Amino acid sequence: MEEIFKNPDLESVREVLDNYASRPFVVQITGDCSVNYQGRAKSKLDAGQRFVIIKQDNALLVHGPENYQPKNWQPETDEFSFRMDSGQLVLVSRRFNPKEVVEIRFESVELVYVTRLVDDRELVVRGHEVDIHEAIEGSPEIVEEDLCIVEREKETDAGFIDVFARDSDDNLVVIEVKRNPDHNSVLQLSRYIDEIEKEFPSREIRGILVAPKISDNVVNYLEKRDLEFIKIDMEDVIPSYEKFSQTQSSLGQFGSDYRTED
Repeated sequence: MEEIFKNPDLESVREVLDNYASRPFVVQITGDCSVNYQGRAKSKLDAGQRFVIIKQDNALLVHGPENYQPKNWQPETDEFSFRMDSGQLVLVSRRFNPKEVVEIRFESVELVYVTRLVDDRELVVRGHEVDIHEAIEGSPEIVEEDLCIVEREKETDAGFIDVFARDSDDNLVVIEVKRNPDHNSVLQLSRYIDEIEKEFPSREIRGILVAPKISDNVVNYLEKRDLEFIKIDMEDVIPSYEKFSQTQSSLGQFGSDYRTED
């Protein structure tokens, strides 16, 4: 099933959102919009051309014309609402725990695409974050001496904590592993800590972002929230990683008669 609406008026877009946004459909809206976020922090994104995606699990993403990272996002939205205000279409996405609100104001819409997707395959990743998880579990000292692993993939209302541990002073440690951390990684780590504080209100809790590299901006973002960063070398996680990275071939290196086997 799919529906496409080209250059619809905003009232028609509101009707489409009312019909599909809270049901198991993917809705993509392309148009001129501004975005305001309020939650653990505040942010404002002035008007520009973007596409907004509401996924079947109610995740919300706002993408610009460049970069693979969304400019704004909200996982597992609890409530959507839509209204017209001064000739603009206003989409409001709310989470209740933690309390977060994303408000998107559309000045115009070029395209609305509605579909339903089916994907029951699990992604298996090697040479990426899963290997760092396993390395930390097998050798916690690569993060910190005398670190004791309590649980991997600990479930919380904010998602699954990569590694949950205890340090030598009996403080609880929340570890988030990323290959390419950004500001969203820091916010996710903060959400996990909020959940652990609820579960263990009398305990000291540390938050550590573990990654092979990080930008100065993200480090500053961590420090402002009293969170820590530990750099981990992929060569320590996967002994053959460096050799593999240097020797692997791309399809472009093969001749024009190269083909894959069915």
